[in-house]
Amino acid sequence: MKRIKNRKKHFQITNPLGFSLFCAMIILAIGLIVGLVFLIKGGYVQQMLNCAKSELNGERAVPTQEAEATPEPDKTEEPSSAPTESAAETPEIGTPEPETPTPPPLEPETPAPNATYDPLKDPDAALHGVTIGIDPMRGGSKNKAEGEYDLAFAKALGAYLESKGATVVITRENNNELSTTKRAKIIKDAECDIALRLFCNHISAKTSGCFVEGTKSNLDFAQLLIDEYSTATGIPKQKGSNKKDGVEKVSNSDDQVSSKCGCPCVRIILGNWDNKSERANLQDEAFQQKMFEGIYQAFLKQLNPTE
Repeated sequence: MKRIKNRKKHFQITNPLGFSLFCAMIILAIGLIVGLVFLIKGGYVQQMLNCAKSELNGERAVPTQEAEATPEPDKTEEPSSAPTESAAETPEIGTPEPETPTPPPLEPETPAPNATYDPLKDPDAALHGVTIGIDPMRGGSKNKAEGEYDLAFAKALGAYLESKGATVVITRENNNELSTTKRAKIIKDAECDIALRLFCNHISAKTSGCFVEGTKSNLDFAQLLIDEYSTATGIPKQKGSNKKDGVEKVSNSDDQVSSKCGCPCVRIILGNWDNKSERANLQDEAFQQKMFEGIYQAFLKQLNPTE
């Protein structure tokens, strides 16, 4: 029996087309191997495995840090609500530049704006603590024109004396007539330190002048008053047999208000109401300031005889 020997088979390609296909397969295999190595080294295989695992678990895969990020389109950065340091330092358009504040003086030279000065609370005011009574005379319908003037002048004089620190009491507030008893009581009840009765004279259109009437105990005060008043206003002192240097002495019964009011009190005749020129001065506000000043200086000397 003939024994069959095994022969080694040798792979041979004799067909050119087959050889070409063989070469292509080798190149493709090499390419696949190279690509697989590249994917493994680049982490893409692991990423694909993670994505597949996430899809199985119902989760969305998150790219790893090593994966190349897909460039996103440019986005406009929204401004932050909190201002940056540069924005805070840059003023808005139209905003004036702040001025450097000037430090206040250590001691202000002038009073604060809208500050109200109250002389009654100022212990240094010349008439601080002094109560003054003013009696405008000749009220009523009989002397209506002069009575209204006497009252208006008394109020104006009172305001002037209050500005010097005094407390002023006026016997009447309207043009009604008032008895001498009531006038004296008003001044006495107010405990006035000094008082003044005032009115204008009626002599003739050609006569001009002023004078003061005083009781025996008030003659010194009367002299002070007429001297200061005539000097301040320029109104001459009236002369007469019953007048001495502008002072006329009267009895207590003739001037019951001055004798019963409980303080130094005299009557001043401001001027001649019948003289048109003098009446114009008596009604002039600027001239009245001179009248106020003369009376005020007389009060100071009467209240402070040593000064």
